[in-house]
Amino acid sequence: MLTNTLRMLSLLLLISISNRVKAQDEILITGQVIDSLSTQPIDFVTVTSSDNLSGTVSSEEGRFQLRVRTDGVIRFSLMGYRQRDVSVLELKGDARILLQPIAIDLAEVNISPKPPEYFLRLAMRDLPGNYPASPFNTRSYYREIIRENGSFLRAHEGVFKSHFPNFQDTVRNQHQLLLFRQAETLSDLAFMKKERLKEEAKEKRKEEKAVRKGKAKPTSRKSDDDSLQVGELFGGPENLLRLADLFREEESVLDTNSFKSYTFSYAPTTVARDPGLMVIDFASRGKVDRVRSKGRIFLDLTSNAIVRVESNGEFVVPALLRPVLLVLGIGVRNPTFTSTIVFRSVSSRWYPSSMQFRLDTRLERKRLFAENDISRFVIDGVLSVNRIDISDAAPIPKEKRFSGSKRPEPQVKNDEGLSWDQVNVVPR
Repeated sequence: MLTNTLRMLSLLLLISISNRVKAQDEILITGQVIDSLSTQPIDFVTVTSSDNLSGTVSSEEGRFQLRVRTDGVIRFSLMGYRQRDVSVLELKGDARILLQPIAIDLAEVNISPKPPEYFLRLAMRDLPGNYPASPFNTRSYYREIIRENGSFLRAHEGVFKSHFPNFQDTVRNQHQLLLFRQAETLSDLAFMKKERLKEEAKEKRKEEKAVRKGKAKPTSRKSDDDSLQVGELFGGPENLLRLADLFREEESVLDTNSFKSYTFSYAPTTVARDPGLMVIDFASRGKVDRVRSKGRIFLDLTSNAIVRVESNGEFVVPALLRPVLLVLGIGVRNPTFTSTIVFRSVSSRWYPSSMQFRLDTRLERKRLFAENDISRFVIDGVLSVNRIDISDAAPIPKEKRFSGSKRPEPQVKNDEGLSWDQVNVVPR
């Protein structure tokens, strides 16, 4: 029995030492990614460890930070630039990473006589061999910023653990919020503030009357409830989390049954791109599911895999809703959007790597005897996959699953003991 006890203590000691060494072996690398020709910062560069299991993306100013082993290699990649691998030992202080653009002349481009739709059908046919067929988990950094007329209305950061039961099926993914924080100093929602304050005062008087009669209990209202409602209407983390379900969306440009609703063409040669890629432009023929859109699809020629999709366009306000808005005196400019979905290769399979989304819209409340209320809302969101777990993928218990219809703070379930200094955030 004493021998077994000694063995157990020895095992625990070895595990403790191993964990300590592992923690000491990891360091935080920070820096900026620069275009070698223009010397301008490059945003949304994929920055990963050499095995592509851990990573992040660069910010709008090209800034990045990544925790990596001291003996590791950091890989920098972006469509249109030559991939660069840099040893951690070469990176000191605030690293400055230069990426070289790739451009292909018309004479070097071998355009296939087959139409672009042919290659997209091949890509969809080859989904089972190119994307995960087994369950996997990810840990992702989330950030969303909402501005109203240039003022910060909402600034959220979070870390999600996600479980993908079957990436190629219709089974819903599961998400758990591990960490969450928000900026302390934010502006109040300005749009229709007078009307909202008047309605709030009316509701408060009703509630106080009901409380006095014992028919209700006092409720508290958070100061950022209005901004949260704006976020739920135009953005929210679920919008970014759902972008990873690229191949399951109905009426999608990648739905072969919807190809008739789009025009496809090979991208012009003015676009810088990697020789190993095929770039296909698309544009919707009018509205498709209340959206007018265009963009680019990037195909890896070796595997026929779709590795990046860029979209932009506008959401068309439904015709049935316009008379209602007119009666309320509210004008809405069709919201415009841009989105980018990037995949990265791990063990010959393509996994979601990062999702970016930006929405821009304007609301106007028309008044007869006063100045109109006009607000421009801009929402910027990013979801960057920090880690991919392919060997130990476990479902998320129902009681821990995140819901976008509820406030995020009470939903934090940090059962992994994660702290913010362990997260590869996207610098602002």
